[in-house]
Amino acid sequence: MSDVFSEKAASLASDFGNIATDQNMLFGSAGASAFSLAKIIAWIIFGAVGFAAFVYGKKERSFKPLVVGIALMGYPYFVNGTFWLYAGGIGLCLVLYFWRD
Repeated sequence: MSDVFSEKAASLASDFGNIATDQNMLFGSAGASAFSLAKIIAWIIFGAVGFAAFVYGKKERSFKPLVVGIALMGYPYFVNGTFWLYAGGIGLCLVLYFWRD
């Protein structure tokens, strides 16, 4: 009975190791630079601008700022590098500025 239990436990531990390895391959390693100060500042700035655009678009029933606001709040979850985080945020802010009614 104990051999069956130990085999099941070893199999389960091996499966957890495979899941962690697969997630590491998909999302990259979350090393020391995963939460750098530059990234946190970008998340706060672009999230606040996105939230303001979303609220404005909802209040004025304007589709364009609403969509760009959602994009500004959501894109940091899908961007890894600090450069691309700022480039995407500045790009979306320019879209918000120039793509007006």
